[in-house]
Amino acid sequence: MIYLDTSAAAKAALDEADSPAVRRLFADGTDFVSSTLLAVELHAVADRRFVQPDAVHEIIDRVALVSLGDDITTAAINLHSGLRTLDALHLATALRLGSAITGILTFDKELAGAAEQRGLPLHRI
Repeated sequence: MIYLDTSAAAKAALDEADSPAVRRLFADGTDFVSSTLLAVELHAVADRRFVQPDAVHEIIDRVALVSLGDDITTAAINLHSGLRTLDALHLATALRLGSAITGILTFDKELAGAAEQRGLPLHRI
């Protein structure tokens, strides 16, 4: 199972570099997991970029979502990652999932660096 952050999930709804590769992962039936933040962030991206809500729902329906609890927020604080707030929460969620995930798919260089620094493999496409 791959942890999917918003920078990667958004590529499935937008026409950007690497969008076809991300769409192939969805089409191939790859299993994804993410924080519930993904739903909030994807809807915000859709509103800003004029993406149909149905496209967002289609993506979200393919992702197992993990709720943000006090344990995740505390872990994000304790990481002292230097990341922006939502990226720190994504990282804490991915780390909490541990061996349940094979890696993280992100196009955010800072998040990718912080994940690798903590031993979380990157899923490259």
